Amino acid sequence: MANIFPFCGLRYNKQKVKSINKVFAPPYDVILEQEQNRLYAQHPHNIVRLILGKVSSRDNDKDNRYNRALGFLKKWIKDEILVFDPKPCIYIYAQDYIIEGAKKKRIGFIARIQLDGKGNRCLPHEHTLVKPKEDRLKLIRAVRSNLSPIFSFYLDNKDTISQTLKRYITKKAIIDFKDKENIRHRFWKVDDIKAIQKIRQLMKKKQVFIADGHHRYEVSLAYRDEMINKLHTRTGDFNYMMMYFTGFSEQNLSVLPTHRLVRQMPDLKAKIKKIEKYFKKVKLKNLDELLSAQKKTAGFSLGMYYKGAFYLLEIKNYALLNRLMRKSPLQWRKLDVAMLNKIVFEHIFELTEAEKEEKIGYIRDPKFALSCVKKGHFESAFFLKATKPQQVKKIALSRNRMPQKSTYFYPKPITGLVINKFLK
Repeated sequence: MANIFPFCGLRYNKQKVKSINKVFAPPYDVILEQEQNRLYAQHPHNIVRLILGKVSSRDNDKDNRYNRALGFLKKWIKDEILVFDPKPCIYIYAQDYIIEGAKKKRIGFIARIQLDGKGNRCLPHEHTLVKPKEDRLKLIRAVRSNLSPIFSFYLDNKDTISQTLKRYITKKAIIDFKDKENIRHRFWKVDDIKAIQKIRQLMKKKQVFIADGHHRYEVSLAYRDEMINKLHTRTGDFNYMMMYFTGFSEQNLSVLPTHRLVRQMPDLKAKIKKIEKYFKKVKLKNLDELLSAQKKTAGFSLGMYYKGAFYLLEIKNYALLNRLMRKSPLQWRKLDVAMLNKIVFEHIFELTEAEKEEKIGYIRDPKFALSCVKKGHFESAFFLKATKPQQVKKIALSRNRMPQKSTYFYPKPITGLVINKFLK
């Protein structure tokens, strides 16, 4: 089902870039302004200049972050800051990290996958937002490249692919460093034709699921269609996209929640009060106590911070919950994020899809979310429990999707290890 291919990756030249660990960056969608500034200052060739360039008040149709990204890319190739691998490769990528005190190791590989007509080779699990897709489409039009891989997982009960990959990581990695979150990143290239063919054959039988990168995936499909209509041909690198593949298991995949921030809106105080009709409010002392109480709750529970107070929200009436969510997929009804989206944001706050995109912010770090409200950038915060990997798989297999930003697979693949440049 997954038709994957090696490619001649465009990579940082270690002969020209001595501090190689300083050129990488997180995915664009988790980079806030302060982090963007830090990455700009960290290294003159940091990948942030390509994936999330700075915006100027003087920007216009010709001079903007997208065309500047193209300018950087061309110059870095010309100056041999970035160089192509001479042979088509797949790239093995391992991450060692600690989550909730447990040491974990994830191994996968990066390759190109052929896009099919409707995108069924890669099953999504989340809805997407309009503005991020518009942004990424402008970028891919300008640079004609996949600057960072989509994060995916596949089903492999016998773990055959992972075991195959492990045979090629006994030699020294070509990149090996720890980032500021103490995540160790190791990267190898495999250009052995027999090894590549074996992995390709094993992957042909696998169903692939998108873990992270739904916006970029949908943009790749849209760009592919755009190029076919423009060039009147189905031949071209736009038919493929770069993807990171790893095997599915509860041990291999760690999912964190993405918390919600609500901007000021008319009558928010009355709407918050209306929550009491549906939820029991338990007042708690601080954020740590709230997050701890959520973890101990077996059923639905939402955390809320509003007007300096912390509350645990527990559903009062499950019959009412089912009635309000009767048009939602069955798999949805077990998700805290779906309950927040459907009951609080749509039913109580009466937000349309467009209003949700405008009024709601998404933050992984609960402490940072809290600080955003305290500083007055937002008016309230809602804290969620994490969606389980099995729930993600079931939603995707049912061909349904969760609300936007329902999951945060951790850690995300770092950006800058390899670029898939469209050459034709």
